[in-house]
Amino acid sequence: MKIIFLGTSSFGLPCLKALIKSEYEICCVVSRPARPAGRGKKLRHPPVAEYAYKNHLVIHQPEKLTGNFIENLRLMEPDLMVSAAYGGWLPEKLLESSSLGVINIHPSLLPEYRGAAPVTRAILDGREETGVSYMLTDSGWDTGPVIAVYREKILPDDTSGSLEERLSVKAAENIVSVIEEYSCGKLVPMNQAGEAVYAKKITTDETWLDWNRSAEYLERKVRAFQPFPGARTAYSGKTIKISAANVSEYTANPGEIVLREGAFLVGCGGETSLEIRRLQPASKRVMNADEYLRGARMKTGDRLERA
Repeated sequence: MKIIFLGTSSFGLPCLKALIKSEYEICCVVSRPARPAGRGKKLRHPPVAEYAYKNHLVIHQPEKLTGNFIENLRLMEPDLMVSAAYGGWLPEKLLESSSLGVINIHPSLLPEYRGAAPVTRAILDGREETGVSYMLTDSGWDTGPVIAVYREKILPDDTSGSLEERLSVKAAENIVSVIEEYSCGKLVPMNQAGEAVYAKKITTDETWLDWNRSAEYLERKVRAFQPFPGARTAYSGKTIKISAANVSEYTANPGEIVLREGAFLVGCGGETSLEIRRLQPASKRVMNADEYLRGARMKTGDRLERA
């Protein structure tokens, strides 16, 4: 079988590696273009493209999936295309370019959490379970019929990073068998059933912590926004990113700082507070709370607010 792989972020890497190790022929890899990154704004290839270059795979990084580019893919006569976190719209002409269509690997239990941020939204909403769905791509956003689903528990200490990594491994463990059973007719795509939940892209405004919310919600928000984009607050007008926190039984007014027995506590809405464990002050590295407190002129009664 001849396969074209479409992927961009690190979520797609384990599946690409699994397909390379299989007996399938990888015609080429399609990824998003290099983008400026870091303080120097140097062009940086996304993880899938970088891996493809290092392993001498045929790689294409078009800005758009134009008709001419899709025609070139069609001329490779692929039997199947596989996409995993490609991050771009797949035109109908591309969907028709392989005899078995395009299998998309989506990190949720479809139709729950269709869209751009399924892992982050599942943690933020306090879900206890998610999974990986293998879907036959159609013209909608994650609306196509589902071929197979594998479930995964969300652990109490999961961040988006840790959960996405486990889901990517689970996806890779099953991708070859899913393709084999789908291609021979043992797995038949079934229309999605149930109420759809959309996982819209995270906005900058959402990254700010609202101290009037419960500590339980804010703790999930800290985990959901790790490693990116980070949950934010501000002290004396300067932004601080909170990277790890626990719920504490101590009670204080929303946003009020309490330095108590070596702990850095912040009051929240309700009967509990948030204990800050790790944080990143503006223009500085991530550090433990006690290290930050040794250098900060912070005292009980001060407040954390939005910048």
